[in-house]
Amino acid sequence: MKRKHMILDIMHYTTLIKGFCLQGRVLDASNLLEEMHERDLKPDIITYNVLAAGFSRNGLVCEALGLLVYMEEQGFKPDSVTHSMVIENLCIGGKVKEAESFLNNLEDKSEETYTALIRGYCEANHTRKAYELLSRFAKHGTINKGACFKVLSNLCMEGDNDSAILLLERMLALNVEPKRIMYSKLIASLCQAGEVQKAHLFFDSLVEKGFTPDVIDYTMMINGYCRGNSLQEAHDLFHDMKKRGIQPDIITYTVLLDAFSKRNIRRVRSPLDARRNREEMVDASTVLWTEMKEMGVRPDVICYTVLIDRHCKTDNLQDAIALFDVMIDRGLKPDTVTYTALLSGCCNRGDVDRAITLVNEMSSKGMQLDDCTLSVLRHGILKAKKVQFRK
Repeated sequence: MKRKHMILDIMHYTTLIKGFCLQGRVLDASNLLEEMHERDLKPDIITYNVLAAGFSRNGLVCEALGLLVYMEEQGFKPDSVTHSMVIENLCIGGKVKEAESFLNNLEDKSEETYTALIRGYCEANHTRKAYELLSRFAKHGTINKGACFKVLSNLCMEGDNDSAILLLERMLALNVEPKRIMYSKLIASLCQAGEVQKAHLFFDSLVEKGFTPDVIDYTMMINGYCRGNSLQEAHDLFHDMKKRGIQPDIITYTVLLDAFSKRNIRRVRSPLDARRNREEMVDASTVLWTEMKEMGVRPDVICYTVLIDRHCKTDNLQDAIALFDVMIDRGLKPDTVTYTALLSGCCNRGDVDRAITLVNEMSSKGMQLDDCTLSVLRHGILKAKKVQFRK
């Protein structure tokens, strides 16, 4: 900018200082502040706040506190915004105790500064501390929606769904309406934990509040029911989302294809078992596969892999190979999971030669054979040797 003889103003310098701080280049940021003074440009409170936050984020506690003193000497009294930025960024920089001490020593504590500490706790993964501090405020009838979102997100990530639900209930009790995304995060977390019925209650609440569930919400619920083998409920939700005009995406279809293709898979003991498995799989899978094409949803590698794996496990190697060839023709690159599924099918049929060809193909593409792939191949070779020995 200097080479182009551009005239830098306070806003330009503040932006550059922030950029350097985010990159951890706080010395360069400090030098820019000095350069501003040399050029008779007076930094404003925003400039000082940005640099104080930068010092704090990078764990430079003394420098941050020293800058606050310097601000006052320059006629700028640090306000709650300044204090909040220091507190939150100290936590981000791993200085949680220093952030707590800084807040405790403040004469003018405010909801904003406490909220900053809650956010800071969340950033530093001190979720329990954040939850307890937020709960203290809730008991006094005060709760910050932004802080609630941060805490609830962390609770869900850590699988503490009971605390997340309690937090949501406290918000409602204080007439603080949760954001739509808060319901979505809780639904996802409950489904992940296998608590699909409980998740469905919040899914219904989402609709009752006037929010429209999106494709992610529906897919989470559908996946939750599929994992619990409640395929009718999953199917009902699938129809409900389409009725609401929400287009299922590739993930939705893949979840359903995987679930319906696993349904009632018998252990193959005879050609009759294999034929029944194929027929049951084809009924549901074909309908979904056809619908995908009609809706213009293009299958990806994961989707093809799911079907290839199911064909192999129902002793339908021919269709598995055909699908494998189709995905390659469409420019999709099979991954290790795809190859392993097909290898398993080949080995189960005793087609070791084709299995070895697939392994060589993987090697030529620079793909690493993981333990699962090697185990499948080893098992197939041993099985083939036993058959030869019996003959």
